[in-house]
Amino acid sequence: MHETTKKITLNTLYQIIGKVITMSVTIAATIIVTRTFGRQGYGAFSLMQTFPALFFIIADFGLNAIVTRELSKDFSTANKFFSSTLYIRILLSLILIFVGSLIILFLPYSGFVKFGIIISMFLILTQALFTTTNIIFQTKLRYDLPTIGLVSGSVIILLLVIFLSKQNADISWISFSYVIGGAISVILNFLLFPKVGFKPSYKVNNSDVRYLLLNSLPLGLMFVFSQINFKADSLLISVLRLPRNLGLSGLESVAVYGLAYKVFEVMLVIPTFVMNSVYPVFVRHLVIGKKVFLRTFFKVLSVMLVIGILVSFVTTFFAPQIIKVLGGSAFNQSTQVLKILMLGMFIFYLTQPISWFIVTLNGQKYLPVIYLLSAIFNVSLNLYFIPKYSFYASSYITWLSELLILILLCVFAHKVWKGYSEEKVTN
Repeated sequence: MHETTKKITLNTLYQIIGKVITMSVTIAATIIVTRTFGRQGYGAFSLMQTFPALFFIIADFGLNAIVTRELSKDFSTANKFFSSTLYIRILLSLILIFVGSLIILFLPYSGFVKFGIIISMFLILTQALFTTTNIIFQTKLRYDLPTIGLVSGSVIILLLVIFLSKQNADISWISFSYVIGGAISVILNFLLFPKVGFKPSYKVNNSDVRYLLLNSLPLGLMFVFSQINFKADSLLISVLRLPRNLGLSGLESVAVYGLAYKVFEVMLVIPTFVMNSVYPVFVRHLVIGKKVFLRTFFKVLSVMLVIGILVSFVTTFFAPQIIKVLGGSAFNQSTQVLKILMLGMFIFYLTQPISWFIVTLNGQKYLPVIYLLSAIFNVSLNLYFIPKYSFYASSYITWLSELLILILLCVFAHKVWKGYSEEKVTN
């Protein structure tokens, strides 16, 4: 248990170190964009980044969880599962890029915003490829290696943002620099495979592809609905009628909300990184025994609750200073948005361990229902309240939707655990 805790801690630490560096790059890039292009420009930039992000999780489709579970049991299957996952991700990403670009043509954005979004859609492909390479490093608990690729790509992004801003380049190309940085990260990850003794063969078997698609379908649907929860609000703010008393255009409203949400998203990386390291351990400890697995789960859940409360308190306390540094006085309204978002931060720190608890017990079939209900709840409330209260309403709805998810997860986690225990007794 001591060795396991050490591995989880180290791998979480590697991810946090990488994220601190990439976060610093994000902060620097945000400051440059807000100062150089103002609220209108940052609003456009935010849409160019948000729209492709809506498809990231769709391209993921839950494949990492399924393949990591298989490889944690038997790493000798790594080559066939990696090749099949890579094939699925490339094909799915290209389809999503085409569909997303087609949708953009019919949305009420200006020509330059549409162009920026379309060229930024290739973020879907770079993100999908980077996530695929991470399967190998995650299974081996070697997050120090992909951190190298992630940091290198982020440095390239920052250099491009600085250069393009000084050249007074269009905001579209500032956004596209993230595609270039993502491609660099992917290339470096492939070059680092030998460090963990892995050499991909790229041979695709149709039966493996079918197996992965069928088994990942519940998680894939869950991720789709989950992403709607996270990204629908910004898109709705950009197209719905907004209250006049705020005195902001659609792009300016997206900018104010987007800046606060950027900070909020950064705070969410901690549970993601912890669970990236913990999930393979969940699988192994379940094989050892129910008591060991349950003890590990509750330990993780307790730690996540404490961290979530601390993050919420600290971020709320420093919200004015954070927003001032990132956007200046033009983004003062973002401070209140950030404070509202942080009210429910601890909820997000609890839902991730419980979700992976269910997945470890092979109960992922219940997750799409949970996240579909939350997505309907989220979108319905945003459609009603955005025209009345704009981004302030979206801020509350974000964590209220996650609270609904937490309640439903607890109900189904109990159901899955009871079913698993009864099955074991029967066997």
